[in-house]
Amino acid sequence: MRSLILLLAMAFLLIMPFVVMAQDDTASAGLAATTGSIRGAIVDTSAKRNPIGNATIEWFGVGGDKGTVTADANGNYEILDLKPGQYALTARHSKHSTRTNLSVSVVAGNESLFDIKMRPKDTPITYFKKMGIVGYPLLICSIVLLTYIIERAYALFKSRARVGTEEFMAQITESLRNENIMEAVSACEEAGGPLANVLKAGLLKYSQGMIEERQITKEEIQESIQEAGLLEIPELERHLTVISTIAVISPLFGLLGTVTGMIRAFTTIALEGTGDPQQLAGGISEALLTTAAGLTIAIPALIAYNYFDNKVNNYVLEIEQVSTEMVNSLLLGTRSQE
Repeated sequence: MRSLILLLAMAFLLIMPFVVMAQDDTASAGLAATTGSIRGAIVDTSAKRNPIGNATIEWFGVGGDKGTVTADANGNYEILDLKPGQYALTARHSKHSTRTNLSVSVVAGNESLFDIKMRPKDTPITYFKKMGIVGYPLLICSIVLLTYIIERAYALFKSRARVGTEEFMAQITESLRNENIMEAVSACEEAGGPLANVLKAGLLKYSQGMIEERQITKEEIQESIQEAGLLEIPELERHLTVISTIAVISPLFGLLGTVTGMIRAFTTIALEGTGDPQQLAGGISEALLTTAAGLTIAIPALIAYNYFDNKVNNYVLEIEQVSTEMVNSLLLGTRSQE
């Protein structure tokens, strides 16, 4: 009897550890059945799928649950103990564009595999490389446009008179009223600018007639003013043709890039079908970028041309009006002397 009891006790001691282990496995299985996980890799968009290490992944889930994990040096990440439901992931990396609102479903007791692709951050250099060969003439157009916009702005600023037009004309009128032609000429030299130079030519012509003691006609004064205007106005209009040309050809270069990009995209489809979307996207990207670059150059070029052209037209109109007033004042002064 004692031997039987001893055998039963030994059997109980031997079976008990297995029962405890089975209970632990059952408890673990029950816990795993209530949660899930997400696992994947962070890679770039190249064909080699190069890993992106140390990227940060933020997750937002049901019930307001959220958290952050960091991928390892090989780009692998894992998010554990997640409640079943839909989750939104956000991947961040210092050298790559942020990916947001990446939707992943988590099922209890399962592991969801989800790889995240990230593309390098775009810079002016990367944009230029994507435009292909058409990017070079567009770059030249942008440099030339910026150069001539600065040059024209400086030239028009420099051509402004040192005194206001109303003040300048008051000085001229006062000098003519006092029959002091040389004082009016001195006022023109002090004021400077296209308007003063043109009026100065008319005053010198009138003064020459007085020295020669002969009658100066209106046509002679106007002719001298027109000759001076032929020297001043072209300086005001200088390089405007270049700006207008850039405004016209830049969209054409952009259109050329669009055509070459679409040719590249359709060539990829013809050779490899639609199985390689990255190469196909490269051609479409080239087409769209060159179009955008052409318009980006043409729009400010057109605005600058219209602005400068309007400024020149105002200068010319002002010169014509003021010179006419001055000629009439000179002729009235001559007639009053007679």
